[in-house]
Amino acid sequence: MPTVGHPSALSPAYPRIELTLPDEWVAEPGGDALFRATHGRGGDLAPELTAYVHTSREASTADLVDDLATGAQEHEEGEADPTFEVEIGERTWTGLNVSWIEDGEPVYVVHLVTPVEAGEVTHLVRLCGRVAGPDSEQDYEGVQGILETVIVDPMGGGA
Repeated sequence: MPTVGHPSALSPAYPRIELTLPDEWVAEPGGDALFRATHGRGGDLAPELTAYVHTSREASTADLVDDLATGAQEHEEGEADPTFEVEIGERTWTGLNVSWIEDGEPVYVVHLVTPVEAGEVTHLVRLCGRVAGPDSEQDYEGVQGILETVIVDPMGGGA
């Protein structure tokens, strides 16, 4: 009789993912994300960072980025910019900027995705930086600076 479990060949331990936050940022419970951090000023328009891992045998970075672009375009005035590549910490990340209008305010999200091979599967590590409202441009620069501190250790995960 087959069994399933975690960690296992099809559900390996996640890599270690770490960001360095400025003093005015606070870590929050992750909810559906591995971790979440927000700017300490709080409120619905406060910048937010989240991390996710998507594990698959067949999905690629391009597949995930296409899904994220499509999801953004389903929002009011949703747009997705062309993807870009960036090197951070000896890893190549595929980036995607998306935007839409939510409750009358502009929302901008940057997604960074990098594959991490994990035996029979691939972990697609995704970082998201979300900014909204009148301070979006300044907040985006801050989020971008934090994202550039990312460390991903493929062997650093836990069960």
